[in-house]
Amino acid sequence: MKLSSLIFVLVALVFIGCASSPNVSESTTDIVPAVVEEVKKEPVKIVTTVYYPVKVVSYFGDGVKDEYTVKSYNEDGSVLLKEELFNSEDVIQQSVVYESGKKSLYSAAGALVSYELISVDADGNVLKKEKYDNKDVLLSISEYQYENGMKTVWKVFNESKSLLSTTKYIYTDNNLTRIDSLSPGGEIEEYFELGYDSNGLLVDNIHYNAEGKVQDSRSFEYKDSFLVMELIKRKNGSVLRKIMYLNDQFGNPLETVFMDAGDNVQERLTTDYESREEISYEE
Repeated sequence: MKLSSLIFVLVALVFIGCASSPNVSESTTDIVPAVVEEVKKEPVKIVTTVYYPVKVVSYFGDGVKDEYTVKSYNEDGSVLLKEELFNSEDVIQQSVVYESGKKSLYSAAGALVSYELISVDADGNVLKKEKYDNKDVLLSISEYQYENGMKTVWKVFNESKSLLSTTKYIYTDNNLTRIDSLSPGGEIEEYFELGYDSNGLLVDNIHYNAEGKVQDSRSFEYKDSFLVMELIKRKNGSVLRKIMYLNDQFGNPLETVFMDAGDNVQERLTTDYESREEISYEE
């Protein structure tokens, strides 16, 4: 091959190579940055079913009907409005009416017996209860204190506003573990110690006198985290009474049976429920 021809071929190859290679400066200007849109996370809707009692019937140990209570609520079942107690003949015995900041007790004839004025804070915690008779005469005052939403002090005063008693509530890891009952002078008259299992379920409640001697106690048994048995014991630990709870699948006690130590039924309660749905959102 002649030298001139070889030079021509080389030049041609260089030209073709340059033409086929991308122009970096031009190609980069054609790249469109990807637009990343922030995906807004919608809050998770949580629907909780809440069951509330509407009728409680009491029976004697032999199964004979004793009395029953009917509970009435507002339209969505979130606020208790009235409780009416009837005898076995369906005759009303008394009624309790709940209004905003007031609880009133009426006789069978519908006459006012007494009432309470109730003050609450923004979180719904009861701060004060003032009880009056039907002539508006003050009978007693209860005052309550809270820390982190948990009740810590309850004080009771008479009609002259003199202190009658103080109850202190002590917590460990948000569990109520001790209740102290104090005299007007602040001395311990009695106290209760409460114990829990690893799941935070109350398993015992022991009652002591001022000297620290056991007066009586209660122990609690569970199945699938639902209370099924409560034992009331004497100071020596022997069983005095038993309370058995027969629950539905949601843990609502449909039947409560009160027995003596020999398992003889003394009283039986049956409870009917209705339900409502509460909606909350989790961010």
